[in-house]
Amino acid sequence: MAQLQAWNAERYPSLVTNPDRIEPGWVLLVSGDPGVTPIPTPTPPPATPRPTAPPSGASCTAGNRAVAGSQQTFKTIPNAGSGMALTFDMGGRTDPAIDILNFLVANKVCATIFATGAMSQTPQGQAILAVVRAHPDLFEVGNHTMHHCDLVRGGGGSPTSAPCVGTFDAARIKGEITDAEEILRAASGQNPQPYWRPPYGSINAGVLDAAAAAGYTKTFLWDIDSIDWKPISDSGPTAAQIADKVIGRAVSGSIVLFHLGGYETLDALHLIIPGLRNRGFLLTSLSDLLN
Repeated sequence: MAQLQAWNAERYPSLVTNPDRIEPGWVLLVSGDPGVTPIPTPTPPPATPRPTAPPSGASCTAGNRAVAGSQQTFKTIPNAGSGMALTFDMGGRTDPAIDILNFLVANKVCATIFATGAMSQTPQGQAILAVVRAHPDLFEVGNHTMHHCDLVRGGGGSPTSAPCVGTFDAARIKGEITDAEEILRAASGQNPQPYWRPPYGSINAGVLDAAAAAGYTKTFLWDIDSIDWKPISDSGPTAAQIADKVIGRAVSGSIVLFHLGGYETLDALHLIIPGLRNRGFLLTSLSDLLN
């Protein structure tokens, strides 16, 4: 194995860091010219810094929201130490959301849920937010707009594109956010301000200004996208691929994007939670990381 790593490390660096996995499509050099190529000495991979492990007995917290303050947009949370955040959008498919939340509860994992007003009005959405409401120590709610429209380009939308036709001025953007807020407050028992996530991560200065005018100054994007919205049948990732991506790319202050209706999300979380904790991460809420 060391010989194979040495001959192929330049082309496939992950063969050195993860020798148990060979990817489909790799073309490996499996021998040298006898008497010409000496057996090389494998170069050890550079050490990956580990976050400082949380103290024994430490647990996550949720609900201690940051104050509105000035506009801020986050892909990661600075100065987070060992902390990182798992976030879940609820803007479309809602199966197996309840099972995902119950798994997080059983494993004492905090999470931030970005829900749309439209999905929060459905029977499934109401049941999901009832679980959130029952566990304010673990779950906090952020605003994902009313109809999941692309606020910069127009279009998009879920579960229907009808409300998203045309362009969005400041008043229309503000309405998308405030309409959702009223529904989220009633269903979850939480005021989602000042946290929001723009659908598709689509923002510009005008969108951010309109959101801030509605009380939403903390805009949360992500640095790790699980792509869990895409089924395997449509070339989406398997649970193992999602887990490998999240565990391998996580850094201090990472914000991971999942969906409560993700196709392989539940199975992936069975691998991700112990995998991240074994790396020393504290899985907590965005509020916990900001405070």
